[in-house]
Amino acid sequence: MTLLSLRLQKLAPLAFLSFLAVPVVAFAGGPEVQAPEPTPIVWNGDETDPCGWPTVVMVSGNGSLCTGSFIHPKVVMYAAHCGAEDKVVRFGDSNASAKTKTVEYCKTYPGYNGGQGSDWAYCVLNEEVTEIPITPVGYGCEVEQYYGNGAEIAIVGFGNNTGDEGAGRKRWGWTYISDGTNTRFNVGGQGTETICSGDSGGPAFIRYADQSWHVYGIASTKSDDTCSAAKGTHSLAVNAAEWIEQDSGIDVTVCHDINGNWDPTPLCGNFYTGEPALGYGSWNLWCPDAPALEWSSTCGGDFGENAEQNPPVLEVVVPFDGQVYDAEPAMFDITVNAEDDSGLPVDVQIEIQGMLQGAVVSENPAVFDGATFYCGEYTILAHGTDFWGNVGQSETVTFSVEGDCVPSDDDGGEGDGDGDPGDGDSGGTDGSGDEGPTDESGDDFGETGFGGPGLSVSGTCSCDVERRAPGGAWLGLGLLGLALLRRRR
Repeated sequence: MTLLSLRLQKLAPLAFLSFLAVPVVAFAGGPEVQAPEPTPIVWNGDETDPCGWPTVVMVSGNGSLCTGSFIHPKVVMYAAHCGAEDKVVRFGDSNASAKTKTVEYCKTYPGYNGGQGSDWAYCVLNEEVTEIPITPVGYGCEVEQYYGNGAEIAIVGFGNNTGDEGAGRKRWGWTYISDGTNTRFNVGGQGTETICSGDSGGPAFIRYADQSWHVYGIASTKSDDTCSAAKGTHSLAVNAAEWIEQDSGIDVTVCHDINGNWDPTPLCGNFYTGEPALGYGSWNLWCPDAPALEWSSTCGGDFGENAEQNPPVLEVVVPFDGQVYDAEPAMFDITVNAEDDSGLPVDVQIEIQGMLQGAVVSENPAVFDGATFYCGEYTILAHGTDFWGNVGQSETVTFSVEGDCVPSDDDGGEGDGDGDPGDGDSGGTDGSGDEGPTDESGDDFGETGFGGPGLSVSGTCSCDVERRAPGGAWLGLGLLGLALLRRRR
């Protein structure tokens, strides 16, 4: 697919090419560090302030250090010559401040044979990163609008800055596009910043009129010693994005369809808009001050125009209202149907006996598995929040567990249900009539009640009702993980 103007000049052959990955040495029990032999970064560049250029990441492993671009909450794009084996992705300004993310897999472009125009690779992260904005690849009409010889770009990377020194620290600088074609372009030269070893895979950013940054290049090679004033060459990122989307099945062209037509999705926004020389907080808190564009509209209407105000419709289908389980414990998966006019996922939580649970499920139906209930009567209510923040709730479902109910105490009697200690009721004692150690003091859930800290159940119920005397049946669920989904920044 060619989305470029024919006015671009053909790139002249390079007499000498130097790839820009930095070899690293791994020490047992410690992070990868720079090797004593050739190591290069953004030549003549400035060190970033904390949380500056937060979407530029370090891609390391298998003996090399490269740079990558965070183009989608689950995808990092970098250079094929960096390889795809044993990679990890580090978000931060350097190794010292980095937050490491593991990958599901990484892949290099199968058509890559050493050429600069197809030096593409990507990693899919094991988990989405939603704490910071993204910097998407320029695509569709944007390429015609912004890409061309003389366009000002910002280059960012973790490579060397002088000679064989400096790799592992994020730096950036201003320069210009030259010798552009429909597959690659040059950066730097004539005294402006350029790329060095370790910058491989790193971005060339163009800033749009709405102040958002977009990736146009993937750092590939140099035509001279890696850390010099000579020009460097970038693969054109638009071609990489098309392959990444087709290969991974992940929609990385978040504002366009694969053919470059404007087709904004819910991810067509939250694009990084920070100033180049500024930092935005601390990596310990995932750069909370990093600014972002809410919605993009470079080639048409923004996705926010689809906003609607109707709440989602929810129904608890398991258990159904009035259901009676005839044996304890009753074990089942609480299931909720959730529909929304937008067709987008709904974040669903459940409320049991008036207590809102911490787990959030966004699939439909929403399944909270592993619920266990002993004798008693219970109520369940579902709450749902759609993409636009509209909140709906289900009708309350009441169900009961009956059968051969076993008392919770060994001193005989089922109790009279009045809550007085010593007669079989649970009244904040150990059930013997004497005050003693118990985890049931105060309310029935103690300090580790619903939604308490320290557990992660990833949206499943894992409910386990604490056995109580039949006359005073009450709910005592196990903790639910706080798997709350982060909404738009």
